[in-house]
Amino acid sequence: MGFITAELAPWHWLTLGVLLLACELFAPTSFLLWPGLAAITTGILVWIVPALSWQLQVVLFAVLAIAATLVGRHFFTNKTEADSTHPTLNKRADSVTGRVFTLSKPIENGVGSAVIDNTHWRLIGPDFPAGTRLRVTGTEGSSLIVEETK
Repeated sequence: MGFITAELAPWHWLTLGVLLLACELFAPTSFLLWPGLAAITTGILVWIVPALSWQLQVVLFAVLAIAATLVGRHFFTNKTEADSTHPTLNKRADSVTGRVFTLSKPIENGVGSAVIDNTHWRLIGPDFPAGTRLRVTGTEGSSLIVEETK
């Protein structure tokens, strides 16, 4: 009975990398992108230095995959709101907080509606007649909390 020798050729790594990148197309995050790039890099390195043992190739792939994942997450993660130049860009209700407007329809039973910047908003606050100047003080879900300004 002979020994089975395992050899990994560059095309093994390149194939794995391409398969991982192809699977990435169907994944909701960039989870497979970094190992895919690490596999392709390993394949290129094995092609350049063909004397690498399969054990060293696997270790090299693991190190590259971890490094690529850490570097990728550092540079390609979403910026926090504090880093954004427009922190309320996708938070329409927060973007009108502090604004003052004139009520066109009365607020009755604590609920009303208003148009601010061509958008219909649900209002929550004390009852006010039409024509009252109100300030948006906060939000509750997609509703605006309002109070009278003097």
